[in-house]
Parts: sequence; C-alpha cells; structure tokens
Amino acid sequence: MRNQFLSIFLICLISIVPLASSESNSDFTVDNKEPEMTTGDYFLYDLDMTGLLESMEDEDIDEVLENSNSGMRMEYGGDSCLQTGWDDCRIGLMAWELNVTMIFSEGSGIDNDRVVMLLKMESTNVFTETKNHDTTIQTIDSWFTIDGEAYHQEFVTTGVAVTTTESVEPESLKVGDTWTTEEVVEITTNEKSRTNGEAWEYEEEVIETEDITTNYNAESVSNVYVGNTTYQSMKIKSDEMGSEVMGYVYTADSGMPIKMEYYEEGSLQMIATLSEYSWTNEPVQASDADPGDDLGLPGFTMVSVMASSVLAVYFVARKQ
Repeated sequence: MRNQFLSIFLICLISIVPLASSESNSDFTVDNKEPEMTTGDYFLYDLDMTGLLESMEDEDIDEVLENSNSGMRMEYGGDSCLQTGWDDCRIGLMAWELNVTMIFSEGSGIDNDRVVMLLKMESTNVFTETKNHDTTIQTIDSWFTIDGEAYHQEFVTTGVAVTTTESVEPESLKVGDTWTTEEVVEITTNEKSRTNGEAWEYEEEVIETEDITTNYNAESVSNVYVGNTTYQSMKIKSDEMGSEVMGYVYTADSGMPIKMEYYEEGSLQMIATLSEYSWTNEPVQASDADPGDDLGLPGFTMVSVMASSVLAVYFVARKQ
C-alpha cells in the first residue's frame, strides 16, 4: 500500500508474544485514507527477532545473544519540501538500535570467540502522493580482542532511495480484497569503514534501479491479543514478487497496524507489536479493552509503509 508515512524501514524480545484467533466478519472494513498528523506524533514498536537471530547460527557462529535494543520509533516530522524541492511533502523519521554478542565457533582466532556488535539505523523520509525520498544511515560498531589486543571496527552505510509509483490503492478494505502496487526505486549507496579510529576507507558508490511489484490480500478478520487487550483486526498478506520474504499485517479498522509478522521460506523471523504512541488527533479506536485501559491504539492508513519500515530493519539485520 501507499508509501505515505515512512517508506523505509525490529527488535525487542517482547515478554508476551501477541496471539491471533481467526473469526469471519464480512462487515469488518479497514480505513485506508490519510490520517491527520501533527509534528512530534510518534509510534514505538517492540520487535521480536528471535527467529532471525537463531537463523544466523551456522558452522562459524554458535550463538547470537541479544543484549539490548531500543525498539523501532517512527515519528511524524512535519510538512517541509526543502530537501527535495517537490510540492506538498510530508516527513517521516525512524530510529532503531540493537546490541548483540556473537559467539563464534572454537578456534575463530578471536579471544573468547566473542564479538560485541552495535547496530544503529536512522532515516529521514520525504514523501508525496506518488514519490518519496528516503535517506538512511546505518552504522555498525564491533568490539573484540585478538591475542589481548583490542579492536574497534566501524562501518557506515548511507543510502538514498527515490521511489516513484502510480499505483492506485483502495480507500477502504474488506476481507477478500486483493490489489497490487508497482514501484520504481533508484538506490544510491555509499560505504566507509575504519579500525581503531584510523583514516576512513571509502568504497565506490553504487547506483541500482529496481522495479518492485507487491501483491496484497485481505485474508480474514482476527482478534489480536496484546497483553490484556483484544483488538479486532484484518489480516493482510503482502508478497513481493521475486522475494523469499512474506509478511502479514494485523490492522485495526482505522488502519493502524497492531502486529506485523515476517517469514522467510516459511519460517517466522520477526514480530513487531505496537507498544507506545503519542498521536495528537487520535480518532476513537474500538477494542474489547476495559474503558479504563490506557492501551488504545490509534488509527492509521499507511499499512504497507509501517510494514516496509519494519521489513527494512529486518533486511539490515539479516545482511549484517
């Protein structure tokens, strides 16, 4: 669906993984219109990457331990077109941080066979109805010792993705709806690295163009349980052609994604769950929570945009 809020791009092991139970409801619809946002509104997702971290283990890596993570924060940054020169722009901001310990197989040559790694990702996305300009900075810091000598490696990747689409999406969704989006993405990537604070080494700039086709299917109505609160939601499948990754988004009737799941080759890799938010003009959200429960989720229309932000974090972690 339309990349209108944050078209970029998990990781906090949540104490209770949300469950979902299916129920059929032909009258249940999801609003896909633009929301009214105010500068500073934000949405924080807890991210569970247990499956992904386990899948990194191989003959060279015995275990990947999560030390800490920030969750993924998405914030509305206002309506300036200064960066692009386009008309009628809005700005989305995203930040995420993960700290892990990688335990290598015995005989790796690294003292204690351990490396501590800190991954950070920040992005600024300027978007209009048919275009978006996303600048993403990924940093990776690694600390380890070899024969008692300490090493600190730094890798910085800056990517600029300009996406154009003419796809038309439904303004209201019901079970059984299917639709397809087509996008053209030009990505410019620059990388640099250094060890122990020495001079930076720069890689050659890479420019790539991709044509991305994504199929969506509103499959069913489910009750999603987040802690003690129940939300009726629509389960929407997204499947990018040519990719091994497939996703499900559980979306409230107002359009806000409550839970997102991503699978690779049929194996669950990642779960994202909304944990905290601040939305100045929040519409009323129906749920089965008690009237005094503070965990009311806001409405939102950019299902695929929120999902693509989560998916981008997945690909960054997977690559590293």
